[in-house]
Amino acid sequence: MPAIDASRPLRVAVAGFGQAGRCHAETWATMPGVTVVGVYSLRPDAEAADIAAVVGSHVPVFSNYERMLDETDCDFVSICTLHDTHAAQAIGAAERGKHFIVEKPICLTPEELFAVRRAVDKAGVRAFVGFQEFHYGQLQATIEAVNSGWLGRVHLAEIEYFNGIGPWVRQHWWARTRKIGGSSMLFCGCHPLMMMMLVMKGLKVAEVQAFTTMSSAPDFAELEYPATQVNLIRFEDGRLGKVTSCLDSLHPYYWRNTLIGSEGSLIDTKLLSRVMLPGLEPRGWQQLATRSINDAGDITPEMFRPMFGRILANLLRDEPMPYSGFDEAWEMHRVLFACDESANTGRPVSPDSYLPTA
Repeated sequence: MPAIDASRPLRVAVAGFGQAGRCHAETWATMPGVTVVGVYSLRPDAEAADIAAVVGSHVPVFSNYERMLDETDCDFVSICTLHDTHAAQAIGAAERGKHFIVEKPICLTPEELFAVRRAVDKAGVRAFVGFQEFHYGQLQATIEAVNSGWLGRVHLAEIEYFNGIGPWVRQHWWARTRKIGGSSMLFCGCHPLMMMMLVMKGLKVAEVQAFTTMSSAPDFAELEYPATQVNLIRFEDGRLGKVTSCLDSLHPYYWRNTLIGSEGSLIDTKLLSRVMLPGLEPRGWQQLATRSINDAGDITPEMFRPMFGRILANLLRDEPMPYSGFDEAWEMHRVLFACDESANTGRPVSPDSYLPTA
């Protein structure tokens, strides 16, 4: 692992200044022990004033990503650019010995996934993937309820993600395209699929079968890929999962979890467990007093702070990195590409089809 000088602040460069990039920049700029040393922007002149307001006028703004890496002496890079540039920029960071976090998805093709994996392994850098929603509130509580054994052995998990990617969404101009948005799973379905992998504790997926459909509403006519995809997942020990990615719903953003185990169940924020605490009604629901993911609204810097704090602890003190580690996200992407292949071919697919060749 390339050494980090713990006697000085962590030097962070931020690539991209859209919605996620702005949150990354603002969060890093307000964290103790961190200094932002550069920002890469596709529109440096138009965004210069906004960037200066977030990170300070002393921070240089670059129109060339590689130049930012080479001239800032950064230790760490936040990659928050358009999805079709993630892989090349992650590889560029790794080849220069820079640790990095990349917003999801890591890439848009299996070949890019393997190339990023090789670059990370060869350079020995620490890599992370931006699943900030698992580090606080309802989804963190759900994962930890499973890890604490309150549900026993989870044998059925259904994770459903609903959103409407119509013209009213600021990312619509690129999210609707295959070139940048990719697919329903690549644009948004990676979130519920990652949740599935976390609550199943990394259990190997044996096979997936996926189906797609599309709303007839004119609001979604410009989407270049089927917006709704349902993925049935069979794990190697016979447990089952279902992941839904629906991007053509007219109702507001909604996330639904259903976990059924040998000692209890968890549906959204309702928990039933016969082993959690003595004295609880064994067939009665307990309400988790936690922030619902469905009340989150637009992303804000506060949502990123817990994840960034754990990244710092991992880099500086070698503490474990839960929820957003590169290895877990790498495995999720292999399953995702199998799901998309199944949706395109109409047949079951094993994620083992997506292993790098020597």
